[in-house]
Amino acid sequence: MKYEAKKRLISLLRLFMFVGVAWIGVNHSAYGVAVCNFPNHINMTGDMFNFGSIVVPHDAPDGSAIATTTMILPYECPANPSGMGGFSLQFLGSLRLPTQFPGVGQINTVYEGLYKYTGFRITNMDTGQVMNPVTGSIQEWAPPITSPNPASGSFRIKIELIKLSDGIYNIKQMPNDSRPPISQVRIFDRNYPDQYRYLYLVIATSGGSIKPMPQSCTVTNSSAPPVRLPNISTGDLSYAGATAGDTGFNIGLNCKIGSSVYMTLTDMTDPGNTSDLLTLTPDSTAKGVKLRISRNGKPLRYGPDSRAPGNLNQWYVGPSAATLNIPFSAQYVADGPVSGGIVKGRATFTMSYQ
Repeated sequence: MKYEAKKRLISLLRLFMFVGVAWIGVNHSAYGVAVCNFPNHINMTGDMFNFGSIVVPHDAPDGSAIATTTMILPYECPANPSGMGGFSLQFLGSLRLPTQFPGVGQINTVYEGLYKYTGFRITNMDTGQVMNPVTGSIQEWAPPITSPNPASGSFRIKIELIKLSDGIYNIKQMPNDSRPPISQVRIFDRNYPDQYRYLYLVIATSGGSIKPMPQSCTVTNSSAPPVRLPNISTGDLSYAGATAGDTGFNIGLNCKIGSSVYMTLTDMTDPGNTSDLLTLTPDSTAKGVKLRISRNGKPLRYGPDSRAPGNLNQWYVGPSAATLNIPFSAQYVADGPVSGGIVKGRATFTMSYQ
């Protein structure tokens, strides 16, 4: 009797164990892998981009961007209530070589032509983060999607072509043969990181052109005498921020039509100056005073001596024309207790034709 009861108890436990294991198996397989899609790229593993027609600025510095394009890659994901839930978005670099410029990678120097002298910089347009484009780097593109509900969004990507050397000025045409992908974006169920949906970013094999931009303007009054401000009394600058001695002057240009003209002023005494006050030269003897240059009543700030598009404190002059006169004014500005003496400041202007 005891033996029969014990036997039935063991059978019952086995049954419970079997039912428990079976329930776990059903719960796991009922959801499975939640698979996202790129709706604009069904049955595709890559998307192509190109830079169109490229005009390389005259004397563009190494490390500057000479062309830019963007890619918008929408994704759609189903509900995912299983396990951790939600999805992860990642970026993988695919470029073979790092370069001397942070965040810039290169395909391979064995290729002749454009990509021997240029690299790529890839930026997340939503966060501003410059991604590491070199092979083997895996980075989170955005915080994980933790909601179990359906999700959608886009990878918004900026791709810049970066000048690496002056060899680019010898390039006469865009490459027309295939190149490896420059990177990959992927999205996956957080429970199954090895089962992802991905797209490669691939350079288009045709389209566009490349040519150097000739110098578009010449300065017509480059040998003009210095701007001379009037003599004033220290009483005219009796408090910090007081101004006096406004004096107008012009920079004249002779330009070819067809460019947009930009300018940057640079403080020669303090090249790192980014304020709107010009530093006095060492042979100045006045104290507590600086100089300010304005255009149309607006003070101009100083920046690096560079033609690169987007240079710090670069400003738009206007469209190029056969002749162009740019009016400025200069003035004294008190930045502390003023004592009399000689006031000198030196500034350069750098034109950028874009």
